[in-house]
Parts: sequence; C-alpha cells; structure tokens
Amino acid sequence: METKVPFYNIVNIFLPGLVFIGSFILLFLNETKILVDSVVSLDSIGLEVLITVSCFAIAYEIGYIIFRLGAVLIEPILKKIFGWAQYERFVAAKKAGAEKSLEMLSREYGYARTQITLFIFLSIVIGIKMHWVLLGVCVLCVVLFTLTARGHIKKTITTVDKYLTENNKSKVENND
Repeated sequence: METKVPFYNIVNIFLPGLVFIGSFILLFLNETKILVDSVVSLDSIGLEVLITVSCFAIAYEIGYIIFRLGAVLIEPILKKIFGWAQYERFVAAKKAGAEKSLEMLSREYGYARTQITLFIFLSIVIGIKMHWVLLGVCVLCVVLFTLTARGHIKKTITTVDKYLTENNKSKVENND
C-alpha cells in the first residue's frame, strides 16, 4: 500500500501539530519524564513503536484541528480587518492566467493563518504556566504571522485586480 501525504499537509497540518506537542512536552517536562519512564519500565519494544506511531497520529490530528480552527475562527477576523478578494473574482483571475501565483499566495496565506492559530493557543497554555518570556515570543509570532497574512491578502487582491483588468482590456481590444 502506497500512501503519499501532500507537502501542504505536512507543512500546514503535521508540523504545527508537532510544534504544539513539542511545546507541551517542554512546558510539562516533569510530567513527560514520568510518562516516558513508565513506558520504558514496561520493557516492550512493540509498545514504544506503538506509542511513537500514536504520537505522530496525534500530532497530525492536533495540527488538523489547529488548521481548521484557523479557517473557522481566524480567517473571518483577518478578512474583516484586511479585506479579501471575492471568491468569484479570485476564480476569474485564476482562469485569466494567475493560477500559479494565486495558488502560491493562497498556500502561504493558509500557512500564516495556521501559525497565527498555533501561537494563539500556545500563548494561552504558556500564559497559564506563567512563562512570561515564552509568552512574549508567542505574542511576537502572532504579530509576525498576522503581518505576513496581511501581506499575502494584499498581494492576492492586487494580483486578482491586475489579472482581471488585463483580461478586460484584452477583451475590449479583441472586440474592436
């Protein structure tokens, strides 16, 4: 059985899940050591493999939840603050020749949106644990990725407008 995981899923779902779990392990290091010691004391190689595979599956699921929460919670906020190209115009610009650049901008925007969501959740957990320096780093990451998303939104709007304007000009010239 051959299974291929798209690169987009690795970057946008699996890696945020791993970062979230890794951050949890670091934040709850003592509890993690107790858990690892209890697994190691069972002295079963098969169990360690099962736990490793389970951790990767859990990381993917957590990453997927973060990804979807970003789409449901963060995206409407970003669109309200920074605007967005209407879907019909986006599709029309793709058909007019902007497919590759709009797909790249859309992927990068999605990645930034997922990172915003990840660092918001990490900020909450880190705030509860009262690690103020790490909280500051997470807040800076939220700001950084929000600015990144804003840049991709503005580039997307500009690209859509450019391709639709060029497409309309060529239609007018062809009719003359």
